[in-house]
Amino acid sequence: MRSTLLRVAFAVLAVSAPETAATGPDGLLGCKALAASGLGDGILLPSTPGNGYHESVESYYGLGSREIKPTCVFRPRTAQHVSRAIKALSKLPWVRIAVRGGGHSTWPNNNIADGVTMDLGLLDQTQVHLPTTPHAPPIAAVGAGSRWAAALLEVEKYGLSINAGRVANVGVAGLTLGAGLSFHSGRRGFTCDDVANYEVVLAPSGQIVNANAKQNPDLFKALKGGGGNFGIVTRFDFAAFPAGKLYGGMATTSWDYRDTILDSFVRLVSINEQHPADSQIVIYMYEAASRSLTVSSTPVNTDGNANSTSFEPMAAVPWLVDSRKIQTYSDLAASMADPGGDYYMWFSLCFQNNKRVIDKATELFERLRDEVQRGNMEADVHRLIWVFQQLPKHYAQKNPGGNVLGVDKTLTEDAIVWLGEANVKTAKAKAVFQGKMSKISEELEGYAESIGAATQWRYMNYVNQDQDPIKSYGRENIAFMKRVAAKYDPQGFFQTRVPGGFKISHVR
Repeated sequence: MRSTLLRVAFAVLAVSAPETAATGPDGLLGCKALAASGLGDGILLPSTPGNGYHESVESYYGLGSREIKPTCVFRPRTAQHVSRAIKALSKLPWVRIAVRGGGHSTWPNNNIADGVTMDLGLLDQTQVHLPTTPHAPPIAAVGAGSRWAAALLEVEKYGLSINAGRVANVGVAGLTLGAGLSFHSGRRGFTCDDVANYEVVLAPSGQIVNANAKQNPDLFKALKGGGGNFGIVTRFDFAAFPAGKLYGGMATTSWDYRDTILDSFVRLVSINEQHPADSQIVIYMYEAASRSLTVSSTPVNTDGNANSTSFEPMAAVPWLVDSRKIQTYSDLAASMADPGGDYYMWFSLCFQNNKRVIDKATELFERLRDEVQRGNMEADVHRLIWVFQQLPKHYAQKNPGGNVLGVDKTLTEDAIVWLGEANVKTAKAKAVFQGKMSKISEELEGYAESIGAATQWRYMNYVNQDQDPIKSYGRENIAFMKRVAAKYDPQGFFQTRVPGGFKISHVR
């Protein structure tokens, strides 16, 4: 019955192909190849009402990704399904493919028109394996389609935690492959540093391999920050660890108190090596519709200490909203989630923990806000957001030489990750603010360089598609990644057939 329905749906697509943006002959051939390989149960077509195609497409975080309509969506249930799909699609070199984990990318690199989008959302199980030998850590085996909310809830049942992302609806796969920052980073480094094993499907063979310290160790290292350049990761095995509730939450105050918040933040970064359980995120937010301007702080202590001395400088701040409390990591992550639905113009830089650079960023934020107000852009703009996050140099020493980020050599001073966001509602505003944000990023970077406060590294998960994070990893790591890509992907499948993401082959 299912095969009959697919034949009818394919016939409808073939007839409508010239008039349908989602469908062309190349993508249609890819979808048919999957059906011929016995994978028809996982194929979602736009012409079949109620089969989940539209729900999959509409569930992306960014509006730009939601607007792209693939010829079909393929939803594998197992790594073996991914393997069979890769073998089938490898035989059709003209068919393009997108791979989606949680779908939280802010630019459309995980969906594709006239092609096959592989949605890993059904690979969403988390299994906890308790140690059977002394000194071995518990392992949380997390499917590549998982989001952090579900993964955290499962491990917390065992009194454990993992080096997780901080927003519940962010995908595990994208954040981890791009390095990953966590509330636990002060003690455990980047999220990728806590992966003990990757289950990976290679192309064009569809071979399923494990990558860990003993098996395929070069691939193991390359996946720690290397993105989707080497294969499709279907499972992440994280080292888990005992953890209770933490203390933290977001507190918001008026713009007048930003210097108090920032002084506290700069101090925290400078003393963080002595207080690794503490972290703080600072957020500027301008709501265009109401023209409200606020500054927020998200202090967190992973030991559950509500009175850490790291946060003392903010004690007298009169908060307008304060959600800080003792809570689980999963509850805190849930409180930081948002549903998406805008066009997102994100740019990111790193610079030294220097208040002068933050002040420059503040000046640029206020300038952009003024441009929105003078131009009466409220109908097109949702929010302007600046985010400052800590990147103390001791983070880089948790796994020196064990990842490809290069920070063990380049992060010589305590630093800050800056993320600038323009969240807009229309395609016209998207084009305008892509240009504005690019210029702001360039000006801020130039200022940091001019006062000797620049930092080389760029965080893959935050940068704009026009920025080049892999280039910041350093020549040695770039050369290593190219060798690993040539070894495990000899035909360049993930360089040419899967256009999304940052490609090691594009780095010169």
